[in-house]
Amino acid sequence: MSKKIRTLLLLMPLLLLLKACGTTDTVTVVADAPRSGVTERDTLDDDDEHFQHLRIGIIDPVTNFDPLFADNLSTMRVISLIYDGLFTLNREGEPDASLVSEVEISENGREYLFKLKPDLYYHDSRAFMAGVGRRLHANDIKWAFERTAHSNVPQYASALLMNVEGYRNYFLEQREVFDRSKRVLEGVSGIEVIDRETIRFRLNREDPDFLKKLSSPYLSVYPREGVERGELGLKSTPVGTGHYQFRSAEEGTIILSLNGSENANNRSARPEVNRIDFIHASNEGELFQKFNRHEIDWIPELGPQISNQVISSDESLVSAYHNQFTLVKQEAQRLTSIFLNKNSTAQTEWLAKRLSEAGIDEIDIHGSISVDPDGLPALETEETDLQPDSEYFISFTDNLTARYALSIMNSQLLEPDASLAFFDIRISTPETSFFTSVSDSFHHSYQSKPDIPWLTIFTPIFGLNHTYIRGIEPTMVPWKIHIEPIRVQDSERRES
Repeated sequence: MSKKIRTLLLLMPLLLLLKACGTTDTVTVVADAPRSGVTERDTLDDDDEHFQHLRIGIIDPVTNFDPLFADNLSTMRVISLIYDGLFTLNREGEPDASLVSEVEISENGREYLFKLKPDLYYHDSRAFMAGVGRRLHANDIKWAFERTAHSNVPQYASALLMNVEGYRNYFLEQREVFDRSKRVLEGVSGIEVIDRETIRFRLNREDPDFLKKLSSPYLSVYPREGVERGELGLKSTPVGTGHYQFRSAEEGTIILSLNGSENANNRSARPEVNRIDFIHASNEGELFQKFNRHEIDWIPELGPQISNQVISSDESLVSAYHNQFTLVKQEAQRLTSIFLNKNSTAQTEWLAKRLSEAGIDEIDIHGSISVDPDGLPALETEETDLQPDSEYFISFTDNLTARYALSIMNSQLLEPDASLAFFDIRISTPETSFFTSVSDSFHHSYQSKPDIPWLTIFTPIFGLNHTYIRGIEPTMVPWKIHIEPIRVQDSERRES
């Protein structure tokens, strides 16, 4: 090939570019096109003097990052940093706009029109074909909220939306008409997408708590791709618009990093903490040892054993720890309910009689205990010579408060006549005599409980942190980590 021809071939791209620049055609940038979320903030590492690394100990295992599967408070604390909802709750428990820039409420209080903040993007994730996050669309909210009614997800979120027009019918059809070809409802009529940044909700009845309900982590917003792309979807690869992006989860440690995509114009405050490690231990003893060794900086909720060790009867920190730790009592509660299974095949008459006569004050636990006699089956005989079964089974639970209370019941109320044992199965069966559930002071008022618990334990949420962690203050929100004011004083950490 001659030199002249080679030169011409090399110049052809430049000539085409110049021709394109001279044309009158309009070039349209696709609004949903992904963009790179990498910023200078992402280049910070542990060696940078400005790097803030916070290590949080959690008492519940986090096994699923899908908001609809969040079955404990520790999981909610993690996902509330990854995802945003339309609203969030401030320290006083009142709703603040999160993804929303404008709210219009009709005079009758039954219609809500939300204008979304512009140019909000999802985290970079392999859930998207290009690997980088696309722009949030109002359709994402409608799809995520309608997904709460589907039969393949838990019902936790559904109670929050039952008052939305058309939701109950859609929920019942999804849960009870298993032949999809016979379903006639395509969605929830009371959730209407007006345009990319506008969505309307219509309610059956006025609800002064509607914005609070929209603040629940169960109603987090995520892209459809995050659920449908990949074998496990959000369970192991969460993607949201929150301050923090999921990095990894292995060997009991979940790592989040500060989101590099700059939605800064739409944020009132940006956290200073660059990396958060959530650390779960096999038991409370190990968790407290890690805390003492400064491998954990903060435990936002103490389990019953640590509480008994560090909290005095007047709910203050015991004197031995005054110069080491800071104790913070939240204005929120964990609710643990213990049910006696009235359908159990075991001999429940003796058990019911023993529990009805038990001195509940013997269960030594921080918090208060409520007993409801209606939660016990009616005794069919007045005889005192009822014979117990040798062993009563309990459906498995990770809730440390329930396990602790049941352990005390076993040793102080039942032995030596009978004993309690955990089944591996996590649901109530005819073989189980007890089952438990956990809620929190926010969701409890919205969730209907068809079964009546025999025992309910109201546990105040205490947090414990090292003194080199600043900015941790009480909140009325059980799951909320108000991360923006938190600072890690690295120089003090190294000295301690």
